[in-house]
Amino acid sequence: MKVKKLTFTALFAAAGVLLPQIFHFIGGAAAGGVFLPMHFPVLLAGLLLGPWAGAAVGFLCPVLSCLMTGMPAAAKLPFMIIELLGYGIMAGLTSKIWRWNLYFCLLSAMAAGRLLNAVALEICGQLLHLNVPAAVSVWTAVLTGIPGIVVQIVLIPFIVAVFRKAVSGYDRT
Repeated sequence: MKVKKLTFTALFAAAGVLLPQIFHFIGGAAAGGVFLPMHFPVLLAGLLLGPWAGAAVGFLCPVLSCLMTGMPAAAKLPFMIIELLGYGIMAGLTSKIWRWNLYFCLLSAMAAGRLLNAVALEICGQLLHLNVPAAVSVWTAVLTGIPGIVVQIVLIPFIVAVFRKAVSGYDRT
């Protein structure tokens, strides 16, 4: 991995730990589920740096945040890792490998992450013999996060465009 790519991967991972803290400080504990601040750096890493960087940021953000701040809670951590891995990988595949339209990249990454979360919840529920309403849980998270999803769809294309113009020598491949 090139030094520049590795540096940006680390910066996105750090942003994924810091942004939720800012949102929780300003808006309380519920602000994270509404505005989805950890999702932004993961999506950006995938879109700008590719699926491997997106996966790394998707894994590191919740793990580092849990270790450093206690959020997400340990019980939610595996599911958040799976969801954010899905975001980062799918954003990277659709943007860097398949070269889809940026809006389709975002929407497919969001859908893939939530779908993986639902599947993980369902599998865990079956293995542990728990009545886990996976579809309801994920649907509730989507509805709660609509403000964050809208902000992502509006801001991320702008951030991607600014990043591509600002970073000299940025490699689009």
